[in-house]
Amino acid sequence: MIKMTKNLNEATCVTHAGNFHADDVFSTVFMEKLYGDITLIRLKDYQDDGTKLTYDIGLGKFDHHDINPKKRTNGVTYCGFGLLWREFGLEYLTKLGIENPKKTQEIFDYLLVNSIDAIDNGEYHLKSDYNIYMIDDLISLFRPSYDTLEDEDDCFLKAVEFARIIFDLVLKDSIKKVQVLSIIENKIPSIKNKTLVLDEYLPYEYAIHNLNLDLDFVIYPSNRGGYAIHTVSTTYKGFIPKTPFPKSWAGLRDEDLVKVTNVKTARFCHNKLFLATTDTLEDALKLVELTIKEAKVINSKA
Repeated sequence: MIKMTKNLNEATCVTHAGNFHADDVFSTVFMEKLYGDITLIRLKDYQDDGTKLTYDIGLGKFDHHDINPKKRTNGVTYCGFGLLWREFGLEYLTKLGIENPKKTQEIFDYLLVNSIDAIDNGEYHLKSDYNIYMIDDLISLFRPSYDTLEDEDDCFLKAVEFARIIFDLVLKDSIKKVQVLSIIENKIPSIKNKTLVLDEYLPYEYAIHNLNLDLDFVIYPSNRGGYAIHTVSTTYKGFIPKTPFPKSWAGLRDEDLVKVTNVKTARFCHNKLFLATTDTLEDALKLVELTIKEAKVINSKA
């Protein structure tokens, strides 16, 4: 539970007042989860003297506004949230009894904390012709409107409530990714022809990129029946296949795809050439073989 106070003597935690961001909001969520009950004061100015747990203000251990901010190995500067997660994340996950807490801490930082820190520090750049809401943009929507008399602390707590949901979902995702990493690692000896065959669908994308596997295709039973063959993208969460299906297959279905491929149970190829389906595993492997052969011919002519 988070109690807001205007009395510094009552406070156990301190952060900055004024416009709030994902950094201080998610830091507050994490402190609540770590300690259970906290009493928070939001101040315009404060010098961290070590008597309160202070973040994103005060130039103390968990503030990133000093002249020599700490950086990750990937170059992203830590913000308050990142510094708190680095300091207490393992303790929190161990307290929860999570298997492999160290790896979970690392993945949670990669999925959520790192990006919040990068945005807050102006180290994240996204170019687009249309609006894309980042987490910090969504948090900013909870701020008091210029034409209302909403209480700033009340709005902050609403943002915290929203952030709690995101925190829990990303932590759940992080735990699952640790599990899938282990499963995929055990599957490495079975990889042939740069193709990973799964017994059931798993959210494999993070694992294969994190493990830096030399893969072009993943085959798995489709929830629509039959088998799906998915190309592996050049980057995690990317859309450019390392080895796309042949252009002549784009958008074809059923008889039309069978006619072009001579694969009896070929059912569909996405027009962006990153997904194809068949009725059988044998035919899924045949589509992979045909794709690799064509890619070799194209590359030899390049």
